[in-house]
Amino acid sequence: MAGSPKSVNTDTPIDSNYLQYLNSLSSGGNTTNITSSNDSIKQYVKTKNGIYNGAFGSVSQTLTISSGILDLTKNSTGEVVVRRTVYVIPETGATDTLNGIELNGYELPNQELILITTTGDTVTIAHNATTSGTQKPFFCPGDTSYILAPNEAVTLIHDVANSVWIVTGRSITSSADNLGNHTATTNLNMSGNQIQQITTAFFNGDIDNANSIAGNTGGLDYNVDDTDEIHDFQVDGVSKFTIGNNQINMITNLSMSGNTIYLDSDVDTTISSFSDDSIQIGTGGTIRLSITNTAVIATGNLTTLGNLTVSGGTILGDASSDTVAINGTLSTDIEMGGNDLDFATGGTIDFHDFVNGSALSSGGASALPALPTAYFTVKYQGATRYIPYYT
Repeated sequence: MAGSPKSVNTDTPIDSNYLQYLNSLSSGGNTTNITSSNDSIKQYVKTKNGIYNGAFGSVSQTLTISSGILDLTKNSTGEVVVRRTVYVIPETGATDTLNGIELNGYELPNQELILITTTGDTVTIAHNATTSGTQKPFFCPGDTSYILAPNEAVTLIHDVANSVWIVTGRSITSSADNLGNHTATTNLNMSGNQIQQITTAFFNGDIDNANSIAGNTGGLDYNVDDTDEIHDFQVDGVSKFTIGNNQINMITNLSMSGNTIYLDSDVDTTISSFSDDSIQIGTGGTIRLSITNTAVIATGNLTTLGNLTVSGGTILGDASSDTVAINGTLSTDIEMGGNDLDFATGGTIDFHDFVNGSALSSGGASALPALPTAYFTVKYQGATRYIPYYT
């Protein structure tokens, strides 16, 4: 105590059991034996009209947590005097959990204790942890374990009624804080924890909803304020896509990994990749067009509103019962390539590029004025007719 009081009043003596405990630890010059008499106590605790006269100080002690317990009665060299201020050291490493304090039952009513962490050390004061014997647990604000960060201090008060140490320093009625009246001056480090129950998050200092994400039932609501406003989404500083009021623009490749894009509200109009190197387009729940490396397959009618150019061989129909209708006029010759031209009514025209006697002798061919270079045979209703050709 600093300062010199003008008068000293007589106060209630210190508990005799506690005096006995202090005297039993007073070896090695730690303190001077005291008794329970009022006169002997006056030289240590002096008041003026019931008020402490001068500054208060205390001797500190550095102690290490052992199996979750801070033993205030011993250190590595032996018994120590009970201190008001204790520097707490984790048992191993830079972090530890403190479950209780051991004082062998000599706690004073409403005794105060200050715990301080050193640089680089973090101690979690566990709320209402399980202890044994004369160890006393902690009651923390909000019934939540209290994290004592490096170079921080917390004051404990011994609650005789509940036989616990009450952690002070924050509101003990609620662990909530009005963060709205704070302004961050550096990055917020959540240390792996979550930020929960966000209603709306505003970005770039924008608080008029022009650049915000709000939560709604089952999803997120991203707001674009103006009709002509476009927001750019980037990954590692590279633009990936932009969002406007009416559209989403992809800037890089979109990988669906075999999944389906649904294009209407009842999810029956789709674009999908059902296997490697394939695309399927469906409407009404039915696949209408399939495209692979080797084929394009259309299910149902295929209508082309412009010119149709086909490179390579073309097959129209897959059975003799199929029909081909040409509404326009052929603007080029039909090259038969030595094949027959069959008519739907059962008639055919066969082209022969050589002449032999047996063919000419049948059907009155000998009556021809001269040997033709070639001839056509026309089959109609089962009868064969010959059309000569001369070079």
